[in-house]
Amino acid sequence: MPNKPKAPPRGWLWSAEAADYVGVHVVTLRRWRRDGMGPKATRHGARRYAYKITDLDAWLNGENADADESARAAA
Repeated sequence: MPNKPKAPPRGWLWSAEAADYVGVHVVTLRRWRRDGMGPKATRHGARRYAYKITDLDAWLNGENADADESARAAA
């Protein structure tokens, strides 16, 4: 039986759910993270990243000073 992935901490989303939340593909979110753009992510373990829902909302509303408008326009 395959291992069921753990649920993210309350108020957080894993990368796939965060990508759906902001309306982009998970690969786009990964590329933004690699390039230092997009919403703030926190590493959980060796390969998982989580996004705080409040950070995603702030980024979507343009409240994050590090937000890159061109990244949102490209999505």
